[in-house]
Amino acid sequence: MSFEIDYELTAPVFNIQSFCIHDGPGIRSTVFVKGCPLRCLWCANPESNSARPELMTFANKCTGCGACVPACPHGAISLGEKDGKVVALTDRKKCVNCGQCAVKCVNDARELSGKIMTVRECVEVVAGDKLFYEDSGGGMTISGGEALAHAEFSAHLFAAAHAEGIHTCIESCSWATRETIDFVYRHIDVALLDVKHMDSETHKKLVGVPNELILDNIRHIHDDLHVPVVLRLPTIPGYNDSEENIRATAAFAASLGEDVRMNLLPFHKLGESKNENLGHPFSLGIEPPSDARMEELKQIVESYGVKAQIGG
Repeated sequence: MSFEIDYELTAPVFNIQSFCIHDGPGIRSTVFVKGCPLRCLWCANPESNSARPELMTFANKCTGCGACVPACPHGAISLGEKDGKVVALTDRKKCVNCGQCAVKCVNDARELSGKIMTVRECVEVVAGDKLFYEDSGGGMTISGGEALAHAEFSAHLFAAAHAEGIHTCIESCSWATRETIDFVYRHIDVALLDVKHMDSETHKKLVGVPNELILDNIRHIHDDLHVPVVLRLPTIPGYNDSEENIRATAAFAASLGEDVRMNLLPFHKLGESKNENLGHPFSLGIEPPSDARMEELKQIVESYGVKAQIGG
């Protein structure tokens, strides 16, 4: 079936990261789009939840020069003390995320996360690293946020990558209609698919939606669309790392077939600092799992005949 690529389609993108080694095979460029239908308590990229641009501030970089204060058209910024030094403080109730303060900041202490980019702009950036993809077996990955939240843009960007001879990979929560899945996945070579929790009621409490649609879509992607699948479980101590849930997830992976691998992704605290940068600090109050604990969970998964790795 022919597919005419629309290079002028747009989506909000908050980063294109080169030389990634954990977002699929080989060395990759990962396009991070903004906007996600889930609200995971442990989200590592909270700046990706909303599709609109958002101001991020970095107090450790601020010198208190005050250049941003008059730049704000809404009077949302003032100088004050934080952690023993004078810095620019932002009243988030007044801030409209216009980014004028970030333009004036010479210390990179303010950043507007997210800008509208075209398919053409993205693929030009990605294609600039083709040599590294060819040497390593890598390519382009769309992550987020959620690629399926911008289905038309993602489908055309994946197709544009294929037109450049670039391998494609998606990182996804699989929360979408079957029509969306079929439309986007015709251009995908590998799927990295998250499974947050196997109990649907608990899944809804943790991320905001039940899991039946997600699990059905994963099975459809593997069984019907024949796209290679890597299941990924963000491993959050006290939330989804019980032996019962690990076994249930491993059993689901095993039911898909022996070609399906599973990655256990240890919880980290990067999302907490990002939440603070966004002006809505939040902490789960937990520590990352130990190496010994992760190895224990890996062995449980492998007991089901599923190839597993920690991280990835």
